[in-house]
Amino acid sequence: MREDTKKFLKELFSGGYRASAIGFALVFAILIGGGVGYWLSEQFDNMAFFYIGLILGIIAGFRNVYLMGKRTKM
Repeated sequence: MREDTKKFLKELFSGGYRASAIGFALVFAILIGGGVGYWLSEQFDNMAFFYIGLILGIIAGFRNVYLMGKRTKM
């Protein structure tokens, strides 16, 4: 395999890894926040906990995306 082809494939897979890691970080933060909020809402019979957990999960997810993007640009 030619050297320029190897370099292209390495950059392609490296970028794909970063993109998937950012996506997983966003999704899992939202799922964890929503899951904890759902559990609390079931325990206390109050749906407000679900919405609070979901909103906190969304905020944490986008914070993770921001920090991962900032770290990648170094």
